[in-house]
Amino acid sequence: MRVVKESVIYPLPKDQDIAKLEASFRIQLPNAYKQFLKHYNGCTVIDSTPLTAINKRWQIERFLGIIKNFSEHPYSVYDISCCETSLGEQGRNFYDEDLIGSELIPIAKLAWGDYLCLNFHYDKNNPSVDFLDYEESYECDPATSKIAETFQEFLSMLLSKDTK
Repeated sequence: MRVVKESVIYPLPKDQDIAKLEASFRIQLPNAYKQFLKHYNGCTVIDSTPLTAINKRWQIERFLGIIKNFSEHPYSVYDISCCETSLGEQGRNFYDEDLIGSELIPIAKLAWGDYLCLNFHYDKNNPSVDFLDYEESYECDPATSKIAETFQEFLSMLLSKDTK
């Protein structure tokens, strides 16, 4: 995967920032995703062609990140917590209204207002990476399509042809 280095949002999150995010969502993020956040917080990628070959709506606009002082930051719309809160207020990121916490954690904004999410609904310890169709999702009825079994598998899908 080739990242636009200038697109990484600083300061990079530290372990305590990630732990705080996990506590607020009541989930445990995969280690591969934590490492990704600590190196590529909120980045854009040069090429997401392998995903657009599957479905043209899966074009990655930008990965989400942990953004300090997001209310004052120009990229605040790419903060994980802000996106999760927005989806949660509409009930589009969980399947059970009585659940405390979140089941779909947005990790990237896509073209046309959709999201890539870590889906904790089916396996709390090993979330899959799913496409969340924003327009087709309703309260307690998110419309998702699995892209990869794990975040690591998802990243391998983004490897550009020249780096394989």
